[in-house]
Amino acid sequence: MFHLRLKAARQAVDLTQQEAAESLQITQGFLSKLESGNTRVPNAELLVRIAKLYGTTKNYLLGDPNEAEPRFSVYSVMQRSVMTDDSAPEGLRELAADKAVVDALEVTDEEWRMLLTINLPKTINKNGYVQLLATIRGVCK
Repeated sequence: MFHLRLKAARQAVDLTQQEAAESLQITQGFLSKLESGNTRVPNAELLVRIAKLYGTTKNYLLGDPNEAEPRFSVYSVMQRSVMTDDSAPEGLRELAADKAVVDALEVTDEEWRMLLTINLPKTINKNGYVQLLATIRGVCK
């Protein structure tokens, strides 16, 4: 059960094995073995990291029948929209693609929309948008 749900969860969030393995800091070969059922279930720490990356729970991955099937969505609709919008500033697209930073900041869809409306020089990078977001949050408190 675990290996089937693991593979389905990865595919649902549109990650290749290589992309997922890099994010999880494991080898693609090990992930392949996990997905094919050719190795034991990983340790609890890795299991939690996998669940977080895939936007699900460890209980769901382990086959708990009481655990509802998640709506796999690693990226919010607005975040994915920013990532794939070629007209969005490059620095903002870089921020949207950095899942770890976005998760740590808990960027809302409203904030994504706000950041898209601000006309900044094209040289502003991801860190500049993080600073801008912090400033906006400080002003709006």
